[in-house]
Parts: sequence; C-alpha cells; structure tokens
Amino acid sequence: MSKRIIGIIIPILTCATLIGQDYIMFESQYLELRDGVGHSQLQAGVKKHNNKFHSGNDGTTKAYLWYVNTGPNSGQYTWAVGPTKFSHYDKSLPADHVRDWDNNVEKYARAHTHIFMVRDEDLTYNPENETVGENILMKRLLVKNGQSSLEAVEEAVGSIAKVLRRTRAKIARRVYRSAFRTSEGEIMLVYPFSSWTVFESGFQGLPEGFQKDYERVYGKGSWKKNVADVLAKHTNGVTNEVQTMVK
Repeated sequence: MSKRIIGIIIPILTCATLIGQDYIMFESQYLELRDGVGHSQLQAGVKKHNNKFHSGNDGTTKAYLWYVNTGPNSGQYTWAVGPTKFSHYDKSLPADHVRDWDNNVEKYARAHTHIFMVRDEDLTYNPENETVGENILMKRLLVKNGQSSLEAVEEAVGSIAKVLRRTRAKIARRVYRSAFRTSEGEIMLVYPFSSWTVFESGFQGLPEGFQKDYERVYGKGSWKKNVADVLAKHTNGVTNEVQTMVK
C-alpha cells in the first residue's frame, strides 16, 4: 500500500495523453510472506483489511488479492485496488487505515514493486468490457530504456490488437502501462481465463491459431518480423504470471 510518500520522487508520466481524459487505473504491488508466516495468516489479514476499507461500498475503492502461481514472483501475492484515479491520492490516508494495514497486512508480508497500472485503450481488446479477472495470465514486457524501443513494442502490441478486433476473437487482452517511467518501461498484457484446462492446448494468452490469422492480415512471415523479432530486440524478456484470485 502506498502511504502517500510516493510523491517524494515523481518520475515523468509515460501516459501523458491521459491528462484531461478518462482512464482506468489500478494501484498494484506484490506481497511476499515474512519468515515464519503462513499463507492463511496473510490471506485472513488482507481479507479483514479489504472488507473494512476496500469493499467497494460507501464510496470506497474495491481491492483484490491474487496468488502468483508462476514466474519470478511465484509463491507471492499481488494486491491491487481500483479502478482508481490520481486525484484520490491528494488526500492522505486516515491514521486508522494505515494502522490497520500495518497490523493486518504489513505484519505478515513485505510489500514491494509498487506500480500504478494505467490501461491503454488503443492497445486493449476487451469485447465484454470486464475490468477484473478471477484467473489471469499476466505477461510483463520488460521494455528496454529509450523511446525507440518503447515505440517499437507499442507498434507490435498494437498490431495484435488490430487482428483481434478484425477476427472478433473470443478472448480479452487488456494492456496496461506502468504510469511512471522505470528503467525498463514495463508494459503488462492481461489475459483472463476461466479454467486451467486452457493450458493443456498450449495457451499463452492469444487464441489458438492466432499466428495464422495475423499473417493473413499482415502477410507471410509477418509474425516473426513484426512481433517475435521486435520483442527479442527491444525488451529484456517477457515474464508469464498465472494468477488466481483469493476470495
């Protein structure tokens, strides 16, 4: 949880076009269990805190907890609150809110990698207009520093969105950016799914046979040229996190 000290150092916004526009944003961070703490203790503590301060009722913004099954942070949790707005952070949290977080969450887990995730609607394909998924595959693109790399990755991700729209794909792919610049300019692709059985067919987010659909639109060999080669050149890799919501 941000305790409103993030304003000490404010990098430049990567999403400057959001100024004066409506947008969807989630405040997200990892929770790593402290030594000697059990999963049930943290889950119960987060549930207690969320029910009290982030239920989505009485004007509060709803918060969620996911367990991270795969990737470099597997075994940890992701806590997120939203949709929220930057204007919400002009007001400091009440002392009882901060104290409750310390007693029910921070006591059991170390919070790290705090991110403001802003959805890029141009790059997103979201036919059912859902905002939260109970089961998600999150791909984090670790974009190399520099405007040319960012633009190249954006073009690759955007070309995929165009094909998803043209084929009226039956999946959603939500694209988020880290709102504040980091050394690797992270872009996140979020694919909701309903059952783990999708991975039996090699599910990696996009529909089965999507590469063929892509090349029907952009030409033979375009998937490698426009997407695979671009990501290899302009990112420091891609992490795949399968996350399941803790209820």
